[in-house]
Amino acid sequence: MTEEMREQRRKECLKKCGTLLARRDYTSARLREKLLAAGFEEEIVSEAMDSLVKAHYLDDERYARNFIAAHWEDRSRLRIRMDLEERGVPSETLSEVLREESEERGEEAEIRQIRRLMEKRKFDPENADWDEKRRMQAYLYRKGYGASSVRAAMNGEP
Repeated sequence: MTEEMREQRRKECLKKCGTLLARRDYTSARLREKLLAAGFEEEIVSEAMDSLVKAHYLDDERYARNFIAAHWEDRSRLRIRMDLEERGVPSETLSEVLREESEERGEEAEIRQIRRLMEKRKFDPENADWDEKRRMQAYLYRKGYGASSVRAAMNGEP
C-alpha cells in the first residue's frame, strides 16, 4: 500500500470513527471491533484509535463512569461489572471506577433497589414465612446483589 493510499484509508477510518462516536460513546474494544468489521486494516485502526485517545474522544474510564451513573439505581454492582466487562472496559479501569463510585454513592442505593424489587414482587419480609424468604433471597442473589445488602433490606435496615 502506498503512503498516499495509507493516508486516505486513515482519513476514512477517522471519518467512520467520527460518525460512530457522534451517535454514542464506545469503549475502545467495541470501537475497534466496529472498525475491523467495516474492513479497515488493524494498523490503520490502531493509529486512528491512538489519535482518538490522545484527543480524549475515546476514554474507557469516562465510558464506565457514565454507564455507572446511568445504571446505579437500577442494577446491582455485579450486573454493572458484567455489563461493562462485556463492553470491553479493561478490568483494572473497571475495578478502580467501581471502587470509587461505591465509596461515593454508598450501599444505600443497592438496598433501595432490593426494596423496590421486593415491593414489585409484592413481598413483605415481616409477614413472609421461611420458604418465601429463601425464594426471595435466591432471586436477589441471582440478580447479583450481595448477601449483606439483601440481609439489610430484608431486616429493614437503612
